[in-house]
Amino acid sequence: MEELAARRVRLAFALLLALAFAQRAWNAYAVPPLTGYDAPGHAGYMLTILETGQLPLPFDGWSTFHPPLYHLVGSAVWGMLEPLGARTLVAGIRWIGSVAGLFVAVAAFQILLRLGATPIVAWMATALLLFVPVSQLTAAMIGNEGMAAALVSLALLPILALQRDPRSRRAAVAAGLLCGLALCVKYTAVYVLAAAAVPFLRRSFDRRAALTGLLLFGVVFAVAAPVYVRNVQLSGSPIPVTRDREPMKSAEAAMTLRERRVADFFWVPAAALLRPSVYHEPEKLGSYHNRNMAMTSVWGMTYATLWFDPFGHRTSVREHRDGVWHGPALTLLGLLPTLAMLAGFVLCWIEFVRRRGSTPDAPLLVLATVGLVAFTAIAIAAPSPAALKGSYLLGMSIPAAWFFARAATALGARLRSGLLAASGAASLLAGLFFTSGVFYPALPMGVRVWTQIGRTLPDSYILEAMQRMLDGWY
Repeated sequence: MEELAARRVRLAFALLLALAFAQRAWNAYAVPPLTGYDAPGHAGYMLTILETGQLPLPFDGWSTFHPPLYHLVGSAVWGMLEPLGARTLVAGIRWIGSVAGLFVAVAAFQILLRLGATPIVAWMATALLLFVPVSQLTAAMIGNEGMAAALVSLALLPILALQRDPRSRRAAVAAGLLCGLALCVKYTAVYVLAAAAVPFLRRSFDRRAALTGLLLFGVVFAVAAPVYVRNVQLSGSPIPVTRDREPMKSAEAAMTLRERRVADFFWVPAAALLRPSVYHEPEKLGSYHNRNMAMTSVWGMTYATLWFDPFGHRTSVREHRDGVWHGPALTLLGLLPTLAMLAGFVLCWIEFVRRRGSTPDAPLLVLATVGLVAFTAIAIAAPSPAALKGSYLLGMSIPAAWFFARAATALGARLRSGLLAASGAASLLAGLFFTSGVFYPALPMGVRVWTQIGRTLPDSYILEAMQRMLDGWY
């Protein structure tokens, strides 16, 4: 009987993955090129590597301050697929992030079952990870968020194994390698190092565990150090940022609604749910000149980026107006699973304190806490809504799924069934809405702004990347 039940669980999960795979494959070909956060900048980074055989300097382009691993992989894909045409080229590069999201789902499902979630709860939590709008937008973008989230998520498997046995050298090497690779993709992956340290901070710490911890962080250093040493040599900082440089500085200033206030961290106006777009004012047709002041709320804006498309990358900004139901429907349906996740976060902290940190999920809890603190610090430093993109939180996908599962498990049978049904409805509508062509036609990608940006960054290959990806598309 147990074997039959296990087989059904595996089959149900395989069907979920197959559905997500098919939807992502469709979007990879159907969504117009250069769609997504800074896609032309990332494409220019890849093309620079392909054309010159060298890494660009951190400040040579729009996205060249990022660590290079994703862009090295993208340049290799570019070189292989460009002879097959622009559509295949764009789809192939997108598949780096799309496949990465499937790896996150596989890791999440395994971790949730090991931590004690029931199969149906683990299945629904994984469905949310796959189809929540921020995950779908990331899967169809050219950008490094998906790959970084996958490496962080895969690193959590050996990190949780170390939480069970902090003397496992095999787990330490695997965790160090995956953490190091994640740091070579995106700086926000640094949060996973806090999770990696947790297994070695217990009272039963001994010499063998200490050597295992040194091994883990030694591997991280060996893998990631070349990237960060190079950054220091070229820019004077291990983590160079371009926010205070042109044309990035002007672009971010143009998006800023106003300076950040303390109250922005403590309120979520209803309009952030009912008008989940930066470009949405009441009773006005959506346009890039509108400014929705509800998005000055830090957590309102963050929530909108998780459950909709507030920057109009996949939905026409003309649809960001009163009377269009898609955005409010998604943000309202997302409330229950999001509140369950927050409740689970609190429950996990209570258990963590009660057991003095010796909980099986402690690395997940620490990762989420450190990530949220860092995200808050970014929000304080940068008042632009662009600093609050939910894609920055994708490295916390597995902790979020576990918190949802923890809350669902604590509910009675009827309430749990209601939560799972509401979460299923949210996943279904989000999946349908962000399947290109079901609710809306594929948007033609405007290139005027990025053409201007490319001209101000002549060494960035942005203009050539745009032309080669757009050639033959329309």
